[in-house]
Amino acid sequence: MARQKILALCSAGICALLVIGFVPIISRSQSAQQTSADHKRVVPADFTIPPEDLPCILPGNKLDLQCIITNDPDAKRVRDEEAALEAQALAAAQSGTLDPFQRVQTLGKLEIFDPNLSVNNNLACSYCHDPASGYGNGVSILSVFTGGANPGSVPITVHGAYPNNRIAKRNPQRYVYATYSPPLQYLTAQADFYGGNFWDGRATGYKLQNSAAEQGQDPPVDPEEMANPDTACVVWKLSLTNYSFFFEQVFGTGSLSSITWPANVAQVCGTPKGAAVFGGNATPLNLSPLDRTRANQAFDEFGQAIAAYEASADVSPFTSKFDYFLVGKATLTQDEQKGYDLFRGRGNCNSCHLDGTATSVAHSVATPADVRPLFTDTTYNNLGLPKNLNLPWYYENTPDQWGFTGNPQGFGFIDEGMGLFLNGYYGPPPNSSWAALYSQFKGKFQTATVRDAAMVPYASFVKAFMHNGYLTSLKQVVHFYNTRDVFAYPVLSGNCPAGTVEKVTCWPMPEVTANMNMTIGNLHLTDGEENQIVAFMQTLVDGFNP
Repeated sequence: MARQKILALCSAGICALLVIGFVPIISRSQSAQQTSADHKRVVPADFTIPPEDLPCILPGNKLDLQCIITNDPDAKRVRDEEAALEAQALAAAQSGTLDPFQRVQTLGKLEIFDPNLSVNNNLACSYCHDPASGYGNGVSILSVFTGGANPGSVPITVHGAYPNNRIAKRNPQRYVYATYSPPLQYLTAQADFYGGNFWDGRATGYKLQNSAAEQGQDPPVDPEEMANPDTACVVWKLSLTNYSFFFEQVFGTGSLSSITWPANVAQVCGTPKGAAVFGGNATPLNLSPLDRTRANQAFDEFGQAIAAYEASADVSPFTSKFDYFLVGKATLTQDEQKGYDLFRGRGNCNSCHLDGTATSVAHSVATPADVRPLFTDTTYNNLGLPKNLNLPWYYENTPDQWGFTGNPQGFGFIDEGMGLFLNGYYGPPPNSSWAALYSQFKGKFQTATVRDAAMVPYASFVKAFMHNGYLTSLKQVVHFYNTRDVFAYPVLSGNCPAGTVEKVTCWPMPEVTANMNMTIGNLHLTDGEENQIVAFMQTLVDGFNP
C-alpha cells in the first residue's frame, strides 16, 4: 500500500547523544532582550543530536538554519523521499494508463513533491509536510529547537542576522484528512465556527468551496514559506515543469500554454514576496486581463489537484488499527482498550476529537455510529498553551536583504490564532460579518485530528505538537490536558520555580487567557492512565496490517 511504501523509504537515524543544559537566549533587539532575558531553553536529556548537526548549533542553543537544511539527516531523508515520490508520480503520469480519477490525484502528488514551485526552486510542500511524520514536520531537531517551525525558501544573508532563513511562525499543521473539513461556516445556534483549514481557519474555501484546495494555494505565496511574489508565478513555474503536459491533460489544452508571459517573468518570479521593490503589490507580473484570468483559473486548478491528492489513499486512507477494530477485524490490547475508554470517558477527549461514539465512562466496547470517524469536530479552541519562546520567528524583527521584516513586533507578537484572521492580520475576512466575532475567538486554534498524530519516521524521532510546537510528545500532550490547572504558574517558559520541572510539575502561563477551554486542566488521571490514552492514540496510525 502507498503508506507502507512511504515508510519503507525512511531509515532510522544513528546519532550521538549530547545532553544540553540551560543556556540563555539573547535577542537582537532591546525589547526582545527584556522579554526573553530570563528564558532558558531546555533540550530534552534523552534527545540525541546527530553528529552532522553539531556544527549547526549556535551559541544560546539557536540553530544555523542553512546548516540544518544542508546537513541534517532528517532534512536529507525528507528530500530523498520527496524526490522518490515525485519520480514515482511522474512515471505514473507518463504511463498513459491512469483513469481520470487517478490523473487528478497524481497531478496533485507531482505538485506537492516539486521543490521547483518555490521562489528559489528549493522547497517543496512536502519539506514541511513529511509523509513519514503524518504529513507534519519531519525534521526532529526542529521540533526541539524551533517548535517544529520549518525554514522557508528564502535565506537571510544580512550579516549577524538570526534566524538566517525566513521561517514560519507556527509548527506546520498536518494535512491528513484535511479534505474532510468543510468550507468555514459560522453556525448561529451553536455560536461556533466549523470547518476551514490552517490553525487559524483562514483557508475558508469560500471561493472554490474547498478549504483544502485553498490551503494548498497559500504556502506557495507565503513570504515565509515558498515566497512566490505572485500567484501567476506558480502557474509560470508549472508551465516549465516536465509534467506540464499532464496538467493540460487533466485541466484542458492551453490551460498553461495559452498564457503570454511578460519578458521579465523570470526576474519577477525569482524575487521573493515581500521584497521592497514590489511596494506591497501582490500581482507584480504585468499580465493582460485575459492572461490574468487564465492564470487565476490555472492557480485554482493547482489547488484543486492538491486537494485531490490529500483525499487519496496515500494521505487519508482510514487504515489504522482502530479502523479495523471498528469493523471487527482487529482487537485492541488491554491498555489500548482502557485508553479508548478513557479517551471517550473521564479524559473527555472525544468531546472535540470525535471518535464516532458517545462519551461514556460505562462503555467497554465500541458501538460505532461512524466507522470512519475523523477525530476532530473541526471547531476551534484555546487550550491555554504557554508561549513558545523557541520559535525563531520572534527574532525576525529587522529587515532582511530584500527589505522584508517578517515579524516587526518581535517577542511582543501574541498569536491569537483565529483572532488574527478575524481581526484582519491577513487582510479582511471574506465574510465581513465575521470581523465582529473577533473577541469571541481570539486565542482559538483548530482542533487537529488525532489520526496519525503518533506517526513518526523512526522510534527516537521527536515530534512537535500543537500550533506552536510547545509540546514534544503525546505523553506531554495528555499530561498538559490532565494537569494544566494543577501545576499552573504565572511565569514564562524557562522560568518555572525551583523545585518544579517544566512540562511535568510546572505549566507556564497561557499566551492568551481569553476564551480558554475549561473542560480540561484537572482531569484527575493517573500517570498510568495518561499512558493508556497514549497507547490508544497509537492505534490511529495508518498502515496497519491486520
